[in-house]
Amino acid sequence: MPHLDDHRTDPALVGSPLSLDQVRAGLAHHEAAHAVVAAALGVPCTRVRVMRVTRADGTGWTAATSYENAPVSAYGLALIAAAGEHGELHHLAAAGLLSPATARTACSDHDRDTAISAAGSLGFTIVLDGPAPADPDQGATWTEVSQEARDLVAELWPAITAVAEALLANPDFTLTGDEVSDIVACTCTDLEGEHLDHSA
Repeated sequence: MPHLDDHRTDPALVGSPLSLDQVRAGLAHHEAAHAVVAAALGVPCTRVRVMRVTRADGTGWTAATSYENAPVSAYGLALIAAAGEHGELHHLAAAGLLSPATARTACSDHDRDTAISAAGSLGFTIVLDGPAPADPDQGATWTEVSQEARDLVAELWPAITAVAEALLANPDFTLTGDEVSDIVACTCTDLEGEHLDHSA
């Protein structure tokens, strides 16, 4: 599959409406959503982590998920990318922390842009504005991708929560792919969903 490692290259370092623990929890659920949705689509991850970063203007937190080079459709790849933001938003809502200000901290344009570029390299068009290609095997709108990813996150929420909690409980905020697979296997009895209707 194309390179889809997630990484916030410009993490919010100052002025967040959330506490440090809340920021880390949001990031953990963001990455857990990537990893669990990827697993549901047959793409195991190799590592999930939340890490501290230093920039010229201060220190903050970011996160990343790496994946095995497994075959996946362009649409499936986009679902994996879109899942992170919805995992973070779902967590904020469940924790009673969702507001316009905190929702902005979950915005993941980097995931969207990476997905659009990677899908394009596979000949699949994802459009931000305007109609999608008439043939659903050739393209989709980002709205369609995002809505399906949101539904997947809700469906797989027990596994996403379990992965996020394990990530936060680890002293170095890191899980291996095998650890994620074990957690998912314990919380999901049927990961093979019907979410690969689009192909490219």
